[in-house]
Amino acid sequence: MELAKSLSTPNERLDLWPLTMRGSLHLMKSEPKAPFGSAFNNPLRRLFCGVAFLGMSLFAARNQGGEKTWTGDAGDALWSNAANWSPSGSPGVGDIVKLTDSGFTDAPFNAGGSLNSIVDGSFTTQINALGFWNISGFHNLNLLNPLIVSGSSAADVAFISDDGQPAILSVGSGQADGQDDAVYTSILGSELSVNNPNANLSVMQTSETSGGHMATLDLAGLNFFNCSVSNILVGHDFGVPITRPTGTLLLAASNSITARMISVADAYQNAGGTSFIHLGQGNILNVDRIKIATHKCVGTVDFTPGLISPSATFRSSAGAGRQLSWEVGDEFEPDTSLGFYTSNQSTGIMDLTGGIVDAEVDRITLGRGQIDAPTRTGDGNGTLTFGGGVIDANTLEMGIQLSGGGSVGHGVLNVNLDDGVTPGILTVRSNVVMAVQLAGNTDANGSTAVINLNGGILAVAGDITDGAGLSTININTGGLLDLKPAGDDSAGNLSVDILNVSDGVLTNYNILSVSNLIVGGSLTEFTVYPGQSLAPRTVGTIGKLTVTGDLALRGTTLMDISKTGSALAADRIAVSGALDLGGALTVTLAGNNNLAIGNKFTLFSAARMSGSFTTLNLPSPGPGLGWTNKILVDGSIAVIASGEPAAPPSLSMVNTPTGLNLSWPVAYTSFVLRGQTNATGVGLTTNWGLVPGVAGNQVTIPRNLGNGSVFFELFHP
Repeated sequence: MELAKSLSTPNERLDLWPLTMRGSLHLMKSEPKAPFGSAFNNPLRRLFCGVAFLGMSLFAARNQGGEKTWTGDAGDALWSNAANWSPSGSPGVGDIVKLTDSGFTDAPFNAGGSLNSIVDGSFTTQINALGFWNISGFHNLNLLNPLIVSGSSAADVAFISDDGQPAILSVGSGQADGQDDAVYTSILGSELSVNNPNANLSVMQTSETSGGHMATLDLAGLNFFNCSVSNILVGHDFGVPITRPTGTLLLAASNSITARMISVADAYQNAGGTSFIHLGQGNILNVDRIKIATHKCVGTVDFTPGLISPSATFRSSAGAGRQLSWEVGDEFEPDTSLGFYTSNQSTGIMDLTGGIVDAEVDRITLGRGQIDAPTRTGDGNGTLTFGGGVIDANTLEMGIQLSGGGSVGHGVLNVNLDDGVTPGILTVRSNVVMAVQLAGNTDANGSTAVINLNGGILAVAGDITDGAGLSTININTGGLLDLKPAGDDSAGNLSVDILNVSDGVLTNYNILSVSNLIVGGSLTEFTVYPGQSLAPRTVGTIGKLTVTGDLALRGTTLMDISKTGSALAADRIAVSGALDLGGALTVTLAGNNNLAIGNKFTLFSAARMSGSFTTLNLPSPGPGLGWTNKILVDGSIAVIASGEPAAPPSLSMVNTPTGLNLSWPVAYTSFVLRGQTNATGVGLTTNWGLVPGVAGNQVTIPRNLGNGSVFFELFHP
């Protein structure tokens, strides 16, 4: 029989390759230490649960070429010696090779352990699959000769996990052992190649209870690792709820990996400890998706400590083009029929500090909450850090809440200057979305997003938007935020709750909407330059901008006022230091009531205030009313009587031999004349336009017998 499920959307959980059962079932354990749970919606889970009821645990289908189990009985540790294997004879093409609780050594190689198995010069045969199953002792495999593990089957493999995932290379006992049981494997020496497009590399140890259990594949002493598989799964098992998968993968000095997905730390219900992938000195990762800490798990991807200027290149599985997604600290489950929910946190970290990064990605998600789980409080927490090289992404989303309730997102981005010379650069080709918080949120802190530019550069060819949570941007130690990078034809808008500029630069923005602006370090004054605009909180919403430090206005200041009933409200800019006025002030009026004499709106406050706006664009207060500007006195504008009659004016018309003279009383200074010209039979439309040439409230319109119809009206803007 064949069982398969294929998910194709960008938010898919995991592609499941066909699992084919041929002849008899190969049973690795007859009494599983962790019984399978109740049936799930997924047909794979229902199959495995049914097998459990028969008192069996299904792990791998029988291999057509046979199995070879390492014993080490010959004592020379050589793979070419037939006496070291059971059944006797060196492994051949098509064989599954297993290293279990026999022929092991007493310590890992990096802790002084001996080399208990050696691929020697006389062993030149490739094998079909390789599995390390021991929870007793350690296996240290030395490759004097390159080892090739190659296959094409999803069934003739080393291990099939309870969520149906086949593995050509597996490290882990294959069952839920004790809470502190561990499988530790070191492979060092020449070169390891692993190839099977229909199977995975799996590093996972499971347990019924929480503890220090861990599966580790240590390739740090290996020169070259070439891997082309379906997926790289480390601490990943989306099957039986009690498995608590945990794993660590230390990559080789030089690595070339091709896969559809790398998943570090993922479980259906009960999570294990922290899972890791430690990158090597050189890494080429041709992978479509990278998932770190999903479904309430904890995981980290970083460079192995102690490396000098390591590198990592990220491209799609085709070897060129963008990866589909990086999903870091993600509680989102696209298949709502699973009923996934949790009150535990997922915490994912992608820390590329010290390395040179070359990455092209479509979507980066840092911290995303659950969907359809209104009573749960498990948040998604994601952090991305790097300080050298370039990451080029189409979109970036941070701190995302997907539905009302207590599950929110927390995202952190750190772009640094690791070597003190060449900064890390993150380029986002469209929008950056920060701190999305929805109506119905019950989390006390809500969604949060923090961008720290510690000498690094963030270039955004779109807008940076705030989604009603708490968003913060810190620009420090020479960091740069550029909203019109090379190739972008227009400056982007920046909307953020807290902007902290300390020895850094914000440039090329269109509208800056902010609630708290903090100026620090050697920078004492923040300047809004010509061509730039500043708005408290958000354009169209009444709010307050608090500035810590000095503020100089040379561009356009956008402010909102409103009168709803008798209630007056206004934006305000409050400056702790000096406020230097200049440029243009544009005020927009909203509400449901007319202004009246005495209505006052305080727009500015500062310890010291100087200068003046060169242009004032104030809304019309209404007939007979005007504005008085007291900004330098108390920061306000107020409505006064303008001397214009309260009754609306009349438009007078006088025919002359050559034209039509239109006029209205000169006391009406706030009215304008507009008109429209239409073809015969069209009549009055909405295509009004201002009449040119008006002086002293009068104008003469030349006659034009070709006009079908002409209309004029006095208009109060």
